[in-house]
Amino acid sequence: MPPLFWPGAIALSLSLGALVLWLDDAYLGLCAAFLTTGSFALQVAHILKTRETKAISLGMYLAFSCGVLLWLVYGLKIDDRPVTIANSITLALASTVLLLKLRNEPRI
Repeated sequence: MPPLFWPGAIALSLSLGALVLWLDDAYLGLCAAFLTTGSFALQVAHILKTRETKAISLGMYLAFSCGVLLWLVYGLKIDDRPVTIANSITLALASTVLLLKLRNEPRI
């Protein structure tokens, strides 16, 4: 990782730390959902651009997708829209990564 990255990462961490103290619970949850779900959108965009999936762990994405599916079911059971919406989007994006991984990798 380039040394120039670290000052930005430290500043971002400090900003997020201050933000956590300032935001109420609903906005904090919304920010967390946006960042975690958005990270998968970045992964999908990267794969679509590069067609490279070799470094992605199939087992990790399978386990993660199963966990997100359980969170989605949990959100539905307790009738929590933010949990349901965030995990629906995350499951769709993580599943896309899985499908691209399976499509782009040669079978053994």
